[in-house]
Amino acid sequence: MCGRYSITKIVNKTKNIVQKNEGVKDTDNYNAYPTQQLPIIKKNEDSLTLTNYHWGLIPKWSEKMKDFRPLNNARLETLMEKRTFSGLIKNQRCLVPADGYYEWRKNDDGKKFPYFLKHEHSETLYFAGLYQKNNNLEFSIITTEAKGEISNIHHRMPVILKEKEIKNYLYSKDPMTFLNSHQNPALVFYEIGRDVNNPSNNHIGLLDRA
Repeated sequence: MCGRYSITKIVNKTKNIVQKNEGVKDTDNYNAYPTQQLPIIKKNEDSLTLTNYHWGLIPKWSEKMKDFRPLNNARLETLMEKRTFSGLIKNQRCLVPADGYYEWRKNDDGKKFPYFLKHEHSETLYFAGLYQKNNNLEFSIITTEAKGEISNIHHRMPVILKEKEIKNYLYSKDPMTFLNSHQNPALVFYEIGRDVNNPSNNHIGLLDRA
């Protein structure tokens, strides 16, 4: 899964990628969390747009359910089986840029320890996502099975694209074939302090090694 991430200077980092900016500011967010308005990249005819959407999809069929929790993640393996996502994958795909993301490893005693995961060369990550225009503008991050050493931290992780793969996903006529054959880039990770556990904490020190 993916429940928190870091994104900084996104306007500057995507200036050579997007053609339009719909009000996104070049701010630093070291603890992005669900329900926040966060930058995404989506296709707008023949151009790419940087815009802000709320993290967490609320399907139409759930609007009258008081206890329904927004869908922050969408499992790649079941995208076409879920009516919430099967329509979105055809025409409403987006990318969620990030510097890296946080995950929690649970030890044998059930205690959780936070880690920060990022590209091995500190390149910007682009999480594959889906968006919809509901009461809010909303998005969800597509996740896949974690492999290698990352699976020792958590069994799920975002589907991560490199910059050169952006158009392969957003403009694909067969996005599921692309996603199912895609290989995530190599990541590095390290344990960090527990300040990240509190969403109200938002400073560069969250990235410091424990």
